[in-house]
Amino acid sequence: MTVEEITQAIQQRLDRASDLRGTVKFVIDGDKIIHINANQQPPLLTVGDQPADCTVKLSSDTFQDIITGKGSAMTAFMFGKIKVEGNMGIAMAISRIL
Repeated sequence: MTVEEITQAIQQRLDRASDLRGTVKFVIDGDKIIHINANQQPPLLTVGDQPADCTVKLSSDTFQDIITGKGSAMTAFMFGKIKVEGNMGIAMAISRIL
């Protein structure tokens, strides 16, 4: 998936995590970085590496499986396909985006 496709997929799902507060960074394939600043409403989604309260690392294949319904974020996390660093409370809130 391209950065544009990933950004669009996340943007379409941001309203699912209305209780999200803080900053989140998705690192996909190690080089595609999407940052969400939910300290403001509506949340600001940008491309690029910035400090974040929670960092979520996964592959584009895993991301695509989750957003298309072929897999679940919880299962991917349990099998080590998703790595989370930082605030786990924020990680739980962003699980609704995926």
